[in-house]
Amino acid sequence: MNASNPIQIDGKSYDRYSLNLAITGKYLGDGTSDAAIAARFIPTRVESGEVEMDDSAAKCFALGSLSGSDDPTLTAVAEISAALQKFILSKGL
Repeated sequence: MNASNPIQIDGKSYDRYSLNLAITGKYLGDGTSDAAIAARFIPTRVESGEVEMDDSAAKCFALGSLSGSDDPTLTAVAEISAALQKFILSKGL
């Protein structure tokens, strides 16, 4: 993932993020759905074929429920869900 604003750590520019992402989707009794999300964005740089990540500068986000989430979060979840639906269909699941 490309960083929208590369960060400087110890004089080095980290222009990417490595990502750990967990999404737990569930259906509620009324037929609607909800999800819990945990994401960890780790500053990453690649130079001369070497990859450097700075775990100590990772940005973490966690939501136990989508209710009350802001628009960017809901948009991201909708796009991820659409991609996963395409995957399910392509695999005939």
